[in-house]
Amino acid sequence: MSHPLFAVAWRNLALNLGRTLLTVTAIAMGLAALVFLWGFSEGLQRNMLRNFQDTIVGSAQVHRLDFFKHPELARHIARPAQVVAALEVQGVERWSQRLDTFALAAGPDTSAGVMLMGMDPVRERRVTRLADKVTEGRFLATEDDYTCILGATTARNLGVSLGDPVVLMAYDRFGVLAAEEFALVGIVTSGEIGIDRGMVIVPLKAAQEFLEMKGRVTSIPLRVPNERLEEVTEALRAALADQDYDVLRWYDMFPVMKEWMDVSDGFHFVFLGIVLFIVLAGVLNTVLLSMLERTREFGMLMALGMRQEQIGALVSLESLLMGLLGIAVGTGLGIALVLAASHVGIDLSVLMGPTERFYVDPVIRPSLSVEHLLLTVATVFLTSLLAGFYPAWRAARLEPVEAIRRV
Repeated sequence: MSHPLFAVAWRNLALNLGRTLLTVTAIAMGLAALVFLWGFSEGLQRNMLRNFQDTIVGSAQVHRLDFFKHPELARHIARPAQVVAALEVQGVERWSQRLDTFALAAGPDTSAGVMLMGMDPVRERRVTRLADKVTEGRFLATEDDYTCILGATTARNLGVSLGDPVVLMAYDRFGVLAAEEFALVGIVTSGEIGIDRGMVIVPLKAAQEFLEMKGRVTSIPLRVPNERLEEVTEALRAALADQDYDVLRWYDMFPVMKEWMDVSDGFHFVFLGIVLFIVLAGVLNTVLLSMLERTREFGMLMALGMRQEQIGALVSLESLLMGLLGIAVGTGLGIALVLAASHVGIDLSVLMGPTERFYVDPVIRPSLSVEHLLLTVATVFLTSLLAGFYPAWRAARLEPVEAIRRV
């Protein structure tokens, strides 16, 4: 009986073409909008996360226990080679070494508190793209000795420019106040307040000499693909469990970024709920009205031998067909919108102005997540199927004689 039921269902949908098209259009437009919104959000989040990690954080960092909360030189990594060996066992090739502490930077007339960060000029390029943020001068080089890079705001506040001396004062490993003059070779303009104002970057070797920290570092940042982050983190924590080390992922260090992404995903689930309500109301209204208008027809079919469960199946099949039509059109339209926007790009600077402070490129290219697409399509499909249950139940309970008499 499957083929006759399909034929009858298609005929009934065609007889009420206007109502059918209205329902299918509502499903398709809602689904297409949701697919595009998921695609835009996915592209935005990937862009933001990539830029956030590229700027200075990396995917994860290894510190001594509690160093991230209390950055003191006493909590340093005395044997970095042990950590590097653990990284190599996990196949992590993109890592660097840093030496971080607080310092006072002084220009000709003013001074400012800063975070002093010693970096490996070569390996740092494998982890971050901070070198690309240098807008004046250059990044650190292997042959550099006592040179430094300042954020644009810090340089302006200190009243220094390229080539000028910058005096740095900080307490070394033994608690003795040290002071040294560094030549300014680069200025960073990243759009991120913490970097542009409040940070000075020097060669790692110079920082180690300056702070009596020869052979010692305070952090080892690393970069791995996002899909390997959890695996590598757990493996490193197990390998370094007896070494009093912290292995912190980017969102362990900066949970607000992860929370923002979770809130963004939550918003899309709210929108999904709205689309599902439209689907449920549209399909239910169409199928229920169709069922009520065809009560006499159902009575005659049952009088000719069609069973009640077949009548219910027919009504369910009509709702299912409308859902499938809407899903097919909506999915195709949504994918086409995402691909077109990905090719052209969406310029956010027109609406938001400079976006660098949010770690967002001015032009966003949406990307389609298979997981989100399947979730959306499956949910809309189940909702359209669910919408036909009540009309099908009503139709299956009809009595032939009463249904034939119904006007």
